[in-house]
Amino acid sequence: MRKIFKIARLELSILFYSPVAWLVLTIFMIQCGITFLDNLQQTRTTLSLGYQTLPITGTLFSGQLGLFSAMQGYIYLYLPILTMGLMSRETSSGSIKLLLSSPVKLREIILGKYFAIIGYGLTLIAVLAIFGIIGSLFIVHPDLGLICSGLIGLYLLICTYAAIGLFMSCLTTYQVVAAISTLAVFAVMRYVGSLGQEYDFVRDLTYFLSISGRTEKMVAGLITTKDVFYYLIIIASFLSLCVLRLKTERELKPWTVKVGRYVALAAVALTLGYITSRPMLTGYLDTTDLKSLTIAKPSQEIARKLDGPLKVTTYVNMLAPNLYQVLPQSRNSDLGKLENYQRFIPGMNVKYVYYYQKPVDSNYYTFKFNPLLKGVTNVDKIADQSATTMGINGDRFMPPGELKKQIDLTDEGFLLVRKLEYQGKSTYLRFFMNESDPYASEAEMNAALKRLVTPASKVVFITGNKERGTDSPVDRDYQMVSALKTRRNALINQGFDVDTINLNIKDIPGKTDILVIGDPTIPFTPEQLAKLTAYINKGGNMLIEGEPGRQQILNPLLQQLGVRLKSGILVKTDRKLTPGLINAQLNVKAASIDSNLARMQKGSVPVVVQGAAAIEYDPSGGFKATPLLMSSAGGWNKVFAPGTIKEKTAPANAKGAVQSLTSGGGLIAASADPATAADMHAPVNVGSLDLSTADLSFKPEEGDEKGIFPVSVALSRVINGKQQRIVVSGDADFASNGEISRPRSRFNEYYLQGLFRWFSNGAFPSDVSRPPARDMDIKISRGQITGLMWLCKAVIPALITIMGAIVLFKRRRK
Repeated sequence: MRKIFKIARLELSILFYSPVAWLVLTIFMIQCGITFLDNLQQTRTTLSLGYQTLPITGTLFSGQLGLFSAMQGYIYLYLPILTMGLMSRETSSGSIKLLLSSPVKLREIILGKYFAIIGYGLTLIAVLAIFGIIGSLFIVHPDLGLICSGLIGLYLLICTYAAIGLFMSCLTTYQVVAAISTLAVFAVMRYVGSLGQEYDFVRDLTYFLSISGRTEKMVAGLITTKDVFYYLIIIASFLSLCVLRLKTERELKPWTVKVGRYVALAAVALTLGYITSRPMLTGYLDTTDLKSLTIAKPSQEIARKLDGPLKVTTYVNMLAPNLYQVLPQSRNSDLGKLENYQRFIPGMNVKYVYYYQKPVDSNYYTFKFNPLLKGVTNVDKIADQSATTMGINGDRFMPPGELKKQIDLTDEGFLLVRKLEYQGKSTYLRFFMNESDPYASEAEMNAALKRLVTPASKVVFITGNKERGTDSPVDRDYQMVSALKTRRNALINQGFDVDTINLNIKDIPGKTDILVIGDPTIPFTPEQLAKLTAYINKGGNMLIEGEPGRQQILNPLLQQLGVRLKSGILVKTDRKLTPGLINAQLNVKAASIDSNLARMQKGSVPVVVQGAAAIEYDPSGGFKATPLLMSSAGGWNKVFAPGTIKEKTAPANAKGAVQSLTSGGGLIAASADPATAADMHAPVNVGSLDLSTADLSFKPEEGDEKGIFPVSVALSRVINGKQQRIVVSGDADFASNGEISRPRSRFNEYYLQGLFRWFSNGAFPSDVSRPPARDMDIKISRGQITGLMWLCKAVIPALITIMGAIVLFKRRRK
């Protein structure tokens, strides 16, 4: 080892006795200063303006404009300059003969020169560490683990580049050629991962050789053994190539022996790379403060319950959307989406099945607007033409007949889907439409996995009395939040089984976990009320939603719960808002119901309701009553006097635009058209009321009441050994297709998910929320950052330059 260190010390002295080392260090310092401090100044400005940023440590170091991310893209430019003369200088000057004839082994020569260059690499890391220290001093609660991980990743990258540069320097006597060749190898290693991806064997080989993406993980804060072993294997391989190169020049061996050595080296490297990259042999270290690159603890617990192999089959339809994300050339990227779970489920076996079939919904046809396919109805011809148009191998895709022998995907619409199978159970993990990222997130993955080990919660929507439906896309109904399979937040993708039941025909299923009564417009018959009463007395969970005007329909059911809908409609006149629109706020007590509601209450995030009925409840009614949503301050409950509205057939649609008056002074929403209105069989006279022109002024003589009223109430009690949970809402539109689609109501569904998690005792939807990041502020002013800019962009680079000049001057004098 002493010989190795002597060579390394000599090589380092040669390096620092040349202007190149000092020039590189100066430029690198200036580049780092510009990148980091400009980003820091921008962050200071953002915070000063009152805007919130992403976690600041990640923004400054590993984000898109972060220091480590930027320097990763520049380092490859410096190493060829530093390594180009390591061996080529020896061969061009003839000093290599003295080295080879001296009592020094070839590997000692190579290792000595390699240690010298990676020793210089430590100075580059020291420059980066200066900014890591600055960040640690001025970020409130900095994520030190992320900073350290990034430094380790960049140093491994420098060491890898140095080994490659050293080998290229062994191949030529011209330093410029060595530098250019090194850059060429860097480029190949960065982009080799995109070559031959449509072929399984080639894809695995080129993916291992590719250096892209490996440092990015460490910069982000995740260290994996397969990435560390990759760098070590590449470094060892190129250093071995250097030794073989020098040995080949000295020995008179047959070419077969020489080639055999290189082949053996490649075989050993690839074998080690394959072994160390196996999921079951891969170790992970998440260095981030909140372990943000690892699935949440509840997710880990679900994954660990899978004791045995998990089969994941992805069914890929050529004629369905999102095709390119799961084609063979995108296989490694797609598998990367499952890596976080494969880390905890080493028995995960992933398979792909390619086929073609017309999707059930014609709106998803990728060939719909292709003029070459007009009039073509044969699916085989459509697939052939589509494959030609898209430039993919159509032979890989099986025809519909062969697919049908394996599985029937009609219910899934023949869209892109994964089937998860475990110990005889199966479920689907879907891809989602109309989103920038169609992949299932942690919540949807948890829901699918949990269904394999625990029964799903069954949600039953009541029908038969003109309630809101689950299978219609019209504004009034609930398809988007319940049973739309292509939508991420639908209950069916969050772990629930969604069903409907007509009380006129069938009884409520015994395995019902949650019963939803969504705004019935026809009074319940005595038989229906008896069925609902029996379900309540049994301790079943319920979500009961009404509307202004449904008082006479729902109150007979609600009275046994100690709850009633007040007559009238809640209003708060505001010229900026639609009449009857209420930004309902979460009550303080609602925070105890679910974490979603707690976060909304803490952030004063409203649930938007339009045209809601106030709720009255009796605290001594046998249930513990917790008000959830409260109407806005300054509003009132408006009760219209009976007989003041001229009666007519209501032709319009939802409340807020057209409402109708009951004989009891309440409001009843008119249906979408006259024919439907005639089918409602309302037992009261119907009149029209347009809220945009109606007199909504406060009139206490007509029964109007000012105040803040409950819009939604949670009821709970212990019955039959379990807790019964019921929510009564005076508004049904907050979860409708129309309201959920509006930007103003972006938190309504978040509130609804919290209710259903309460109903299911925390089982579904899966709560993957994490504690808030701590590094959300910096303790440095703009003036101080300006001072740091002068220090890091001018003073320190000048000192490095002066130090280099002094060393070079002394060297010349000697």
